[in-house]
Amino acid sequence: MPWFWALVWLVLPFLPVMLMWPLGGPPMGRYWLGLGLAGLVAAQLPWLALRRALLLVLCLAVVTIYMGATFNISLLNYELLLPFLREVRPLRSPEYVVGALVLLGAMVAAWILAPRVHRKWELGHYGFGLLAVLALVNADNAVTASTAGSYQGLPDPKAPFSSAVQQTGLTQPSAQKRHLVIILVEAMGQPASQPELGLFEKDWNRPEWRARYDVSRGTSPYYGSTTSGELRELCGVWADYLTFDYERADCLPKRYAAAGYQTSGWHGFTSEYFTRTEWWPRTGLKEMLFKDELARLGVKPCGGVFPGACDTDVTRLIGQRLKDAKQPQLVYWVTLNMHLPLLAEESLGTKDCTFGGAALADRPPMLCRLFLVQHQLADAVTKMALDPALPPTDILIVGDHMPPFFQRDARVRYVGDKVPWVLLKAR
Repeated sequence: MPWFWALVWLVLPFLPVMLMWPLGGPPMGRYWLGLGLAGLVAAQLPWLALRRALLLVLCLAVVTIYMGATFNISLLNYELLLPFLREVRPLRSPEYVVGALVLLGAMVAAWILAPRVHRKWELGHYGFGLLAVLALVNADNAVTASTAGSYQGLPDPKAPFSSAVQQTGLTQPSAQKRHLVIILVEAMGQPASQPELGLFEKDWNRPEWRARYDVSRGTSPYYGSTTSGELRELCGVWADYLTFDYERADCLPKRYAAAGYQTSGWHGFTSEYFTRTEWWPRTGLKEMLFKDELARLGVKPCGGVFPGACDTDVTRLIGQRLKDAKQPQLVYWVTLNMHLPLLAEESLGTKDCTFGGAALADRPPMLCRLFLVQHQLADAVTKMALDPALPPTDILIVGDHMPPFFQRDARVRYVGDKVPWVLLKAR
């Protein structure tokens, strides 16, 4: 039986995934099946150089698919590669460093061992190979079953639609033409139980808001990654930003611009990531402020795997924009600093995190950092909202997707298919 084939063409390419099994990760069974069957064929090719090349491609493909599935990012997003390599700092994260070392080791071993895999199989060998692939498919399905429902790709286009903008009645400008700020919060999910739910409530259900605003709260289904959340709230659709027909869409910024609003999009990371400079204007956002523009306006930098503008400083700038405005404003802001993985970072205040005290002491460290950065954002939004000089402004705060934790123990603490929203409606 071709045990050596199973080692070289199944175990080595999928080794990073298998090592994650005890911790967490997205379901990969269907990819095991497709790539495993491809390995059955590729291992029989007569050209050693081609077999080696295909093995290396297989190793890279598995990790690429795994990372895309973890963050609900479509495999069509190939254009992210260069901005990712140029702007993102994955090797600042211990998790990514370990993963890179495992991948490199698997690729070296595959290169060395490829010539030793027996070819010229008989029928029984193919039967063994098929059984080996199916066994690993079933193993992955069993291991990932508890969190499989929290990995939300795009739904059937006929699925009932819902969004925070729709539920709160903000699809059309108010008669009073108050300013509107929509804050799409990176990785703000809906906690499923205590103590996380209690910490969330303290930040996003503050009694002091009610002195000036009517506060409503709820949840909305989510699918896909951040950009899918953006189209959900801006254009009222389940869609992928790469294939969406913007020309025929009736997106919220277009409606507000037609009603006399100045529309602007804000994000603290590079403008090249997710090519927002190309499709944001097509939704009706007339002005765009990204990492470089915000830095020129005095916003402080924050580090991490996604280094960019400090969210807590962006709120100050937005507040000033609203106070200085001569016409009604639609400000759309995608936050940055809660992007996982969150590091023990001096600029974010997450070094030696103790936020939440005993309630989070026995939880994965990433939870403490996430809740701390979320608390800082809630404080900054509250400061802006309660500024006596702020003109009447409606503020919608909504999550894009649940926190895409690698760890199963952290992931199960969030509702897997919904994100929360909070509306502060000016009186």
